[in-house]
This record gives sequence, C-alpha cells and structure tokens, in this order.
Amino acid sequence: MRFTKTVLAAALVAASPFAVAGTAQAQMRALSDPVVPHPDPESLFTSDDPVLHRNKQAALHIQRNLLKCNEWSRAGEWLTDAYIQHNPLAASGLEGVIYYFVEVAQRQPLDPCPALSPEDPNGVVAVQAEGDYVTILTRRIIPYADDPTQTYTTTWFDTWRFVDGKADEHWDPATLPTTTPTQALDVNTLLQESKDRAEIEDLMWRYVRAADNLDADAYVAVFTEDGSFNDVSGRQALHDMITGMEASMAPRRESGELTGNMHHIMSNQSIEFLSPNVARVHYYWQTIFGGPGVDPAPRVAAVGNGVDEVVKVDGEWLIRSRNVQPSRDEE
Repeated sequence: MRFTKTVLAAALVAASPFAVAGTAQAQMRALSDPVVPHPDPESLFTSDDPVLHRNKQAALHIQRNLLKCNEWSRAGEWLTDAYIQHNPLAASGLEGVIYYFVEVAQRQPLDPCPALSPEDPNGVVAVQAEGDYVTILTRRIIPYADDPTQTYTTTWFDTWRFVDGKADEHWDPATLPTTTPTQALDVNTLLQESKDRAEIEDLMWRYVRAADNLDADAYVAVFTEDGSFNDVSGRQALHDMITGMEASMAPRRESGELTGNMHHIMSNQSIEFLSPNVARVHYYWQTIFGGPGVDPAPRVAAVGNGVDEVVKVDGEWLIRSRNVQPSRDEE
C-alpha cells in the first residue's frame, strides 16, 4: 500500500507544471591528483619579518587552538571583538563565532591540544603572508554525492587580515546550500527509491524467515559474497554459523529445555539511502521462542537495535553487513 501511494503521488507530481523530466546523472569522478598536506605544517607559520611572523603565529593559533582543539574560551587572544566575517553562513563579531562553535556546533576542547599534523582531515598545505594578510590552504575531503563511502580531495582556503596581531577580518570560499528543482522533483528518482524501499523490505523479510527456519542456504543468499553478521564474515562462515546453531539447538529441543518456534522480529524500521546503490537499515529487534498460541508461552530471549548496510549488486539488494550491537556513533 505504501508503495502504491508513493507511485500515485509521483504521478501527480509528473502531471504538475513544475515536474522536471529526465533522470539524475551519475556524479563524475575527480581527475586531479590528491591534495597532500605539508609533512611539517607548523614549520610554515614562521617568517624572518617580525610583523609577518607575529601574524603567521596568530594564524597558527587560530588553526590549531581554535579550529582543531576547540579552545574557544581563548578566542579573544587571536580574534578582535569586531571579527568581520565574509562567510555567508556566519555572522560577524567575536561573541557570535564563539556562540556558534560552543553552543550550536557543541565542539568540545581537546586536552592536551596536539600540534597540527599532515594526518588532520583539513591538513595544512601551504601558508602565505603579505602585509596584514595571511592565507592558509588546507585539504578538504569530500564524499561523492552518489556514493558517500567514496571520497575525493580539493583545496580550501582561509584568509585573515590582522590588526595588532589579532584577526580582524576573514574570508573563505563557503557558499549557501542550494536545492535544485531537478533534485526535488525528479519523478523517476522518486519511483526508483520507492521500488528500492520495497525491495529492501522484502530482503529483510527473507532474512528473518531464513533465520527463523535455520535455513543456511537461504540465509547466505541474502548476503553479498563478503557479507558479515557482526564479526562473522563471508558466505561460508555465515553458512557454518547457521548450521552450528541448528546442531547446538537440537539436543536442547530433545531434552525439552528449548521449546516453541523461533521468531526474529524487526520493528521501527527506517531505511536511509546513502546513494542509489547503498542504504542503511535502522531497526529494533527481538528474538522470541514459543507459540503459536499460548502453550508454551512466548519467551523473549534477546532484544536490541541494529544497523545494517545493504547494497545493490547487479540490480539485486543484498546485505553487506548486519550489526546488531552498534555503538552509539553507528546508530
């Protein structure tokens, strides 16, 4: 029913004067060499000229103590009260920038504060200083829109104008976020996502049925060749896991210790598309023994939540990883 409603909605969009024809094109891949940070970034913040040296050292503190280590309680040491912004996402003023990083972004200070490193995601590439201005070039690691598990690198810059050793004005290449009509109203994309959701829901149904019946062949068929269940990886290992469960449960059933059918229940399921061919499935799960009926009474053996990664391989959705004990960061 949900798929039918989505198709109907998409058809209505298609009939509207705002519909945009055509399918989204796959994102191209970067042709450039990767951006490589300097092996000793802090050595770039020095100069024989005393004024340039003072400004470059202040820029170093901004890059290290503020942007890396989040010591925003010290921001007044290196930023003026005016701190004029030209980033369209940020307001001017020292108080405003502190409020953003502390209250909105909730950046936590690092203690101790480590030196800048070429391993930093925004590793420093080069530093230029002239007059009152210092520019820092840094690496940016960008995920591809059609597959966020893959990335490329490009170059970011920050330029500051210094007054008496403090940054008084700032520029960078940031822009406001945009949403294109094609992305919002592409009917073919809406229809494909609805179809993919239905196929992923069917995949998870086939998974729980195979698990309930301890059908090792059907179980491994819903995984990729290198698919995993927690720490068990590969179809052969997964097959052995299910046959091992069947063997271990048999004597317990014969003795009467284990009774009733096994049911794996997945609920509150949410599908998160990372790209056209990669999705995450978030859910709560329960393993229940007992039924049908009330004799024996159903017994909850285990509960939890899970995060699965599913991928489309040759047009078929399969489980790449099933994680029923995710950390807080993975949920």
